[in-house]
Amino acid sequence: MNKGYKILLTTYLLLSAYAAAAQQPGTEMKTFPSTEEALSQIGRAEAHPAARSADTAAFTSPAQRKGFIRRIIDYYSRSNIDRTFEKKIDWSIAPGPNYSSDVGFGLGFLVAGLYRLDRTDSITAPSNISIYGNFTTEKFVLLRFSGDNIFNHNKQRLSYAGAFVYFPGAFYGVGHADGAEGYAQDLTTTMGLFRISYCTSLVGRFYIGVSGGIDYTAARYKDSGMVEHMNKIKADVDAGNPVPGGRIGELYTLLQQGRYDPEKQDPFSNYIARTGDKPNAFNTNIGLFAQYDTRDVTFNASKGVFIKAEAKWYPEWLGNTRRNFGRFTLTFDFYRKLWKGAILAYDLYADFTAGTPSWHMYAKLGGMERMRGYYEGRYRDKRLIETQVELRQKIYRRHGIAAWIGGGQVWGTDKFRWDNTLYSFGCGYRFEFKNRMNIRLDYGWGVYGNQNLPWDRKRSSAFLFTASEAF
Repeated sequence: MNKGYKILLTTYLLLSAYAAAAQQPGTEMKTFPSTEEALSQIGRAEAHPAARSADTAAFTSPAQRKGFIRRIIDYYSRSNIDRTFEKKIDWSIAPGPNYSSDVGFGLGFLVAGLYRLDRTDSITAPSNISIYGNFTTEKFVLLRFSGDNIFNHNKQRLSYAGAFVYFPGAFYGVGHADGAEGYAQDLTTTMGLFRISYCTSLVGRFYIGVSGGIDYTAARYKDSGMVEHMNKIKADVDAGNPVPGGRIGELYTLLQQGRYDPEKQDPFSNYIARTGDKPNAFNTNIGLFAQYDTRDVTFNASKGVFIKAEAKWYPEWLGNTRRNFGRFTLTFDFYRKLWKGAILAYDLYADFTAGTPSWHMYAKLGGMERMRGYYEGRYRDKRLIETQVELRQKIYRRHGIAAWIGGGQVWGTDKFRWDNTLYSFGCGYRFEFKNRMNIRLDYGWGVYGNQNLPWDRKRSSAFLFTASEAF
């Protein structure tokens, strides 16, 4: 609780500084003199003794150092001005809070940069790079980077992304039924991944491209021993001893009522034993994709359409762990301005797998971009479909809010059933950190868990912090 209080206090101070920064007068580009204007003002000062004496007094008087909050205000008051024509790369940095019921309170940092490969080209959109890190009270560690290089009048793009994750998380099983039951086994995963893609314009805004990726996941786990615990308690109770208190006694009572099954308490151990899959897995892929993109900005679109279809192949000869499988993904995004400062954004995403992937390569519902509010991977299977609609409203200067509602489901191991559809809803705050690049603070909610299990009775929820919009 003390750690969470400190994080929230730090967050309050920094966001207060952001808000103050956004409301300072004179933050637009036109309020800053050009180099020529500054030089001409120096010349005029030399010509007037009064101005010269005033300057002398200013230089000889002791300088006042600005306070910490004042320096933050000055920094963020100018952070959203487009300086990509005058700088090789325009960097900014920001801290931020986050919370998830699965990983606890966290403090993240974000480093974002905008740049132009050709600073004389005003037609090509600026390229971008972002580096994100997050450390939480439950020892979750995430380091992630991503970027887009856009060149040749928007005709070519080179995109990349990578991440390192240390995650003391859980595994719920494969299929909707396993996710809904809520039996979770502690599973500490160490993951590394890298993605790269290149595309070129074929006709106008229609692109074709190639992609590649590498994934490695190592898992550490141990059995809970709940079957043995329940058998021991039953033997003690049959011998005349009372039912023990605490969580273990509650589970024994639920077992007697037919509401708890200790055989299901270790879903990862059961999955490995049933399938013969390996806890540590290495996967590589090559792919082809086609996309149509009329968005005005890739990381914060206000109008346009984005459609992408991609096929990936994971052959065993490329280094995959004991298997061949394929994957097809489809993305459809639509953006439209409604009224002043309002944008309606729609997203549809599908992920289909052919063959049998490694346990960590199934399509996963949830995360930071789609079905926000769900633990990513609680619901996983060979097929996934998700959709969401979001309203984004600029409130005042660099401040904005957003609200969304969405739905999705996984199937393949289980049959597709409409009543297995899950929903997601939430709201968020936006701060224009860089020119057209927002800091995003979202809080999302999902469905309630299994009411029979003591650890799963709350509604699924998550607090998210990152750069750029979810889609």
